[in-house]
Amino acid sequence: MTSDLAANVGFLRDSRLRYDHVLWGVVLGASSADVALTLVGLSLCFSEANPVARAILDVAGGVGLLALKIAALGVLFAVCRRLDTTYRRAALLAFSLPQLYAVGHNGLLLARYAHLCS
Repeated sequence: MTSDLAANVGFLRDSRLRYDHVLWGVVLGASSADVALTLVGLSLCFSEANPVARAILDVAGGVGLLALKIAALGVLFAVCRRLDTTYRRAALLAFSLPQLYAVGHNGLLLARYAHLCS
């Protein structure tokens, strides 16, 4: 199974390149942007759609949201330490894609509707 995945997606197995560093950079950048855009939106007039994040925001505010993101990154780091290269890179990619989607979605919402907040 591993060889099939590595054969189809060559960058997952190539150890000469520092894709792990690039993927961690994407994960950290997207996670930071997600938190920042969420806090900007909340400071205007938007509300959090994720019920878990909304409950944490109600209890601990922005610090709680930041703690939630750091906890998720901690779990990702612990998982990645136990995986071989192929699956570690796949996990980083799988974590970053929803983060990138959230950044794009939040950015679009702010660009289109921020002017409606009073």
